[in-house]
Amino acid sequence: MRAFAIDQLREAGSLHELAMPEPAPDHVVVRVRAAGVNPADWKLRDGLFGMPKRAFPIVLGGDFAGVVERVGGEMRDFAPGDRIFGVAPSGSYAEYVSVESSGVLAKIPRGISDAHAAALPTAGLTALAAVEWLELRAGESLLVVGATGGVGGYAVQIAKARGVHVIAVARSSNELAARELGAAEIVAYDLVDVVAAVRAKHPGGVDAVVDVVSDDGGLKRMAAVLRCPGGRLASTIFAADETWFSEHGLHAANIATQYTPQWSRGGLEELARLTERGALRVHVAVEVPLADAALALERSKTGRVTGKIVLTV
Repeated sequence: MRAFAIDQLREAGSLHELAMPEPAPDHVVVRVRAAGVNPADWKLRDGLFGMPKRAFPIVLGGDFAGVVERVGGEMRDFAPGDRIFGVAPSGSYAEYVSVESSGVLAKIPRGISDAHAAALPTAGLTALAAVEWLELRAGESLLVVGATGGVGGYAVQIAKARGVHVIAVARSSNELAARELGAAEIVAYDLVDVVAAVRAKHPGGVDAVVDVVSDDGGLKRMAAVLRCPGGRLASTIFAADETWFSEHGLHAANIATQYTPQWSRGGLEELARLTERGALRVHVAVEVPLADAALALERSKTGRVTGKIVLTV
């Protein structure tokens, strides 16, 4: 089968011809139709996570959507022909993947395309986990920093569906995109000082923040927009100094999505339900052939993508 893989860290990656996966007793083999691109993919490739535990060649990616081709002897949840989506720990930039049935895996409802399903898992579950941790209630206010990217865009919509007043931080050129996601207010970070602008509009502070871009210093400055005591902040890139926030009367968490209840079949099914009823709109920025995965990774690396990049397989 064809797969996009790397033979060593910090190389661009290329198409490889690899052996077809065999289904273990509790696994399904899926014919991949689309694979979602996430920042974690190029970070793994570029060695930012250290030496991988998997042996080279390493197939990149994780998120996928496709059709079940074969099932293991102990499989009861899925059958050949089922359309499913989820996360493949062995890498999804490939024509076929083998995935454990108890992993992050669910059926794709009718009406959701393969590209849209593949764009949901990692970013959607991260956004869902962040919003859940913040325990947002209807009428509360949420500032989303990085509101038009993958995770930020989903966080805006999930919070909006819960009756939350969402303030989006985005480039001025993305104002329309942020409003289409459901943001009630837009703060253009390229035109104004975000902290000063939010404090002027909300002198009592906002209830919560989801931040998908700021480093430690940026988050500590962002603390000034939170109501105190009791404001909450979730960082999706592990940049929050939780102790520092606690010492200042605030609550902060680094969302390690893979260790949350949302990283599950139930989490995927919740995303699918939101999408089916129109509360969650999946924005696929561009679809790229598997052979051009290196170009897709470089585009993701710019941090300027509105929505999600999807590989067609």
